[in-house]
Amino acid sequence: MARSSPGFSLFELIVVMLIVAIAGAFVVPGITSGWRSREIRQGTRKIAGVMRALRERAVRRGVEQVLVLDPDGATFRWTDGQQASLPDSVAFIGVRGGWRDPDGSARVIFYPNGGSNGFGVIVADRSGVGLQFAVDVEPLLGAVTIREVRG
Repeated sequence: MARSSPGFSLFELIVVMLIVAIAGAFVVPGITSGWRSREIRQGTRKIAGVMRALRERAVRRGVEQVLVLDPDGATFRWTDGQQASLPDSVAFIGVRGGWRDPDGSARVIFYPNGGSNGFGVIVADRSGVGLQFAVDVEPLLGAVTIREVRG
């Protein structure tokens, strides 16, 4: 009479470990992609929020407000000497309109009447592949809009 001992056999444990490894191989890329997407969205909301605040401040104070995107593609600074950066893997990969400084930085000005000098920036992964958002500043009213860019 054979006695069975409680527990799992070595074969059963190997099969379970194999299933976990295969599932992990499919899940990890999805997690990485989701993390990158979240950082891009966070960076987009951050720059758009600063732009909206500067437009409001220009109207409220009656003084031009300036936002400067540094040539490093991730740092931006504005009137009053404040500064912020995009998340590490995110960058400004395209700039349209605004003013260009000799050092390569881009500048958008918000006027006291609510308008701006017109500006647009694309926020994406540093590689330029995958999810991308355009943050546009309308020149006449200074409205800041976010739209997804299809690559």
